[in-house]
Amino acid sequence: MVILLVSMVTMHAQKSEVVKVDYMESSSRYLEPTQSIMTTPLIADLSVTGGQISYTETEAFKDYEVTDDLIELVPSFKAVALCHAARAHNADMIIGAMVDVITNDKGRLEITITGYPAKYVNFRNATMDDMNLVQRGMTVVFDSYGEALGTPEEQVQITEEKKVKK
Repeated sequence: MVILLVSMVTMHAQKSEVVKVDYMESSSRYLEPTQSIMTTPLIADLSVTGGQISYTETEAFKDYEVTDDLIELVPSFKAVALCHAARAHNADMIIGAMVDVITNDKGRLEITITGYPAKYVNFRNATMDDMNLVQRGMTVVFDSYGEALGTPEEQVQITEEKKVKK
């Protein structure tokens, strides 16, 4: 009986050779033209809707005890507090937002947002004047204190002079 079992295993091992298969594929999808959509740039103005606000968020964090692991989540919690501050003041964004994070006496996070609530207004298709303004705005260089180094016009001139010298 043992000899029969060994013979069957040996025969099975010999039959499990690699089987050669012919394979062919044809596809025309790679030859189809690609399609894309181009949108016209859209410009909007920001309108400050009131004076400086101060909003403190504690409710969203009441179930989270401050621990070393929780500190890694603080950037996400700051985003939540900013969102709640904007909603509370019917704003699209908070301009010049300052974010203060502390652990309160209950061992929970308390995040205070101060800044100016603003809404997007006057949506319109971008004109060439708008695009020139955007281009100039992108060339503004700031120092380590967050102050602009010269006016955008001066910086555009400097950038253009550097391009000519190269």
